[in-house]
Amino acid sequence: MKQLLVLLLFVTCSVSAQEWQLKKNSRGIKVYTRQLDSSKINEYKAVATVKTTPEKALKTITDGDNLWRWNHKTSQSKTVKKISASEFVFWMKNELPWPVKNRDNVSHITVNFLAQGDVRIDILPDKTNLVKEREDCIRVTNFKGYWLISPKTDGFVEITQQLYGDPNGQLPAWLLNSVLTSVPYHSFLNLKEILEN
Repeated sequence: MKQLLVLLLFVTCSVSAQEWQLKKNSRGIKVYTRQLDSSKINEYKAVATVKTTPEKALKTITDGDNLWRWNHKTSQSKTVKKISASEFVFWMKNELPWPVKNRDNVSHITVNFLAQGDVRIDILPDKTNLVKEREDCIRVTNFKGYWLISPKTDGFVEITQQLYGDPNGQLPAWLLNSVLTSVPYHSFLNLKEILEN
């Protein structure tokens, strides 16, 4: 009986550690974070309802050459390869405050059209070595996430991004977790402005 209680307590703690916690709710944007059992670095989820079309949202999010225009702390980006109309390879460079070294990543992007008009854009590390590592950046290779574009009524679209990423290097988890809300929030603010104008 005692072992069963311990097991139940362990399962309850594990589940509660993975529940989303709302960290910011402002200007129509909600940002959640949650702990992962496998990492000290948290995962985030950002959600916004935007007055735009699903087509415009999809085109903007999959325009690798212009991600830097709205993705917070991203100074450069480009579409490295267009594999098909629904599959891409993107490169992005993220600026971090001195003395921390900047990061870059190469992402494999896959677009999937789901039921009821939803579109899911999966984000995984690219494994093809299309972009050589740079001396001025640390390459981020451990990340995964997705975008979800969901049409709503009256010309609105709900846009969700969920992402986990380990930036490599010697950055402490508490520092990374402390900025995990502001970066997606400002990215969504910028994205919302582009999509609504």
